[in-house]
Amino acid sequence: MRRILIYIFLIVCGLTALGSSKKGSAAKLIDHASYGAYALNAETGEVVSQTSQVSLVPASVMKIITTATALQILGPDFTFHTRLGYSGKVDRQNETLTGNLILKGGCDPAFYSEYFTDHYRGTFEQWAKAIADGGMKNITGDLIVDLSALEGPMVPGGWLWEDIGNYYGAPVSALSYLDNTYSIHLSTSHEIGSPAQVLSTTPQIENLLLSNQVHSSIENGDHTLVFGAPGSTDQVIEGTIPIDQHDFSVKAAMPNPSRQAALEFIRILKSQGVTLAGTVVLKNQDISSEMVVVADKLSPPLKQLMIPLNQESINLFAEHLLREIGRKQKGSSTLTKSLEAVREFWTDRKISLDGFYQTDGSGLSRSNGICPRTLVEILRFMYADPNRTIFFNSLPLAGQSGTLKNSFVSSPLKLNLQAKTGSMTRVRSLAGLFAAKSGEKIIFAVMLNNFQGSQANAGHLFEDQLNRWFNGEKLKVESK
Repeated sequence: MRRILIYIFLIVCGLTALGSSKKGSAAKLIDHASYGAYALNAETGEVVSQTSQVSLVPASVMKIITTATALQILGPDFTFHTRLGYSGKVDRQNETLTGNLILKGGCDPAFYSEYFTDHYRGTFEQWAKAIADGGMKNITGDLIVDLSALEGPMVPGGWLWEDIGNYYGAPVSALSYLDNTYSIHLSTSHEIGSPAQVLSTTPQIENLLLSNQVHSSIENGDHTLVFGAPGSTDQVIEGTIPIDQHDFSVKAAMPNPSRQAALEFIRILKSQGVTLAGTVVLKNQDISSEMVVVADKLSPPLKQLMIPLNQESINLFAEHLLREIGRKQKGSSTLTKSLEAVREFWTDRKISLDGFYQTDGSGLSRSNGICPRTLVEILRFMYADPNRTIFFNSLPLAGQSGTLKNSFVSSPLKLNLQAKTGSMTRVRSLAGLFAAKSGEKIIFAVMLNNFQGSQANAGHLFEDQLNRWFNGEKLKVESK
């Protein structure tokens, strides 16, 4: 019965009212698939269209929930702090610290991120100068990295093994660095199927044992996967890259970003004439009471962090915001407490959470589930919020930015639609806001799971749906 209703909804809305070849393609796409949609007038709340509400895997559309909750709980001007200090006694005359340097991670996901290069450029150099100018050119102890700010597992449950070693599966850390990723540089010959050669990594990873199983292919693009557990320097890269490559770069999850950051800081200390007798020591123990603060680096405010998070769909940023929500609401940054905090926040605001099952903040887990109605209700809540402009401007703009830059380019929704995309194997989602031809502001969510065919065809299906809503078509199909 439900499958029949889905067909009715798609056909009446015109999604399959295309040319004969496209009609067959659309029908095949949704055969055996699960589809859900919900759309309403942002001002009046009148429902424009809806299917029966079933819980579906959202993929990265889950970031709408995370960023909306963070904006409400933490506020648009919230910043993360990364602090440098020391413990022990300073002898300025002999320029000696009898004690340790302390680098206290504050869970800043953007620390030395490629998305905020100008903001962090020169931070380590400034810190090294502060240490030297403070009479600490000779340090007798260690560089202690305090990682106590982050509790619980580095990787959420439900993440696949094939995701965890790749850049988009980079784990959270109390001290993140370079988006917790590194690049593997490879080369290939002209011969198809020949082994690729690993040239180097950027940055160089201490004690990295990388098993290279990559071969050359006539196919364009990166078709590799990196496998490796968080914290482990034993990694495997396999798959294919194109032939005739002199320096092909593949991004992977950094095994230990906190240690990598500390080693880079030690290198810069040495370049500025500061010597450290000890080594890097990682501690999951709060030693801030022993610490004399020398420097405090603030992240960009949340309202700026949200822009690349939503537009480029950065999983790491979303996972860090989720943990910060837990710290603020529950006094704990564990994943369990953070997820509880999100649910309680929206329950208190009377948002329908039927079918809402959240296991991470980014949507990478296939264990997540949500109904389109829940997404729409939260989007409408944000539409009525004083931070509406900040929130919706963080979403990709059709035909211009982020993951919608090359979408809706020939549609009246170009430069009109602001929406978050979500995609993974056999999953496609889209949720956001646009102005219809009539001037009505429409908030919507469309979700498709277990479809047959390409992501591009699923995207065309959604585009056709939204174009019809833009033109004023309304349909309600419900089943009990």
